Amino acid sequence: MAKPKKDRRVQYPPSVVYFKPQGIPMFQLEQEILTVDEYEAIRLVDKDGLNQEQAAKRMGISRATCARIMNSAHKKIAGALTEGKAIRIEGGNFVLKLNRYRCMECGTLWEAEVTPKTEVEPLSCSKCHSDRILDFARQAGWRPGGPWGSGRGLGGPGPGRQGRGRGHQGGPGASRGVGNQAGLNTKLQ
Repeated sequence: MAKPKKDRRVQYPPSVVYFKPQGIPMFQLEQEILTVDEYEAIRLVDKDGLNQEQAAKRMGISRATCARIMNSAHKKIAGALTEGKAIRIEGGNFVLKLNRYRCMECGTLWEAEVTPKTEVEPLSCSKCHSDRILDFARQAGWRPGGPWGSGRGLGGPGPGRQGRGRGHQGGPGASRGVGNQAGLNTKLQ
């Protein structure tokens, strides 16, 4: 039996979970699924300039595992760019420290620590009191539970590993057609 994958620590979820080539309708595109932990490794190493050892420490994994995650992410991104595929960020084995939210009425952005109450607290905007809130973690396939906000990919459960998956099969709360939701392609301020 294979060793279960260790949850990888992710600081916060991506604010945009879908990228596609311009001018090609969604229904004609193949998708490349980049997991949230692959996104985090790319963010830490390629964007923030950390070396793999530093990134691995932040994610709570070994340097060799970080290297494997980076190689997988680079291959997927290169394949999507060269073959004209869409990239969807979703699923994986991860835990969140912070979640990000956006009010769909007034555009207010905020972050909140992920706690056991995260799954039961009703959300409303502190500025306009709207309950139309975009939850960045849930759009990336996160479901509440476990310490430090264990993320569970939306794919089907594997043997003995409930709720963990790669996220490409969808599931309860899966965001399909997210490119049409207002505010997804705006950058956090």
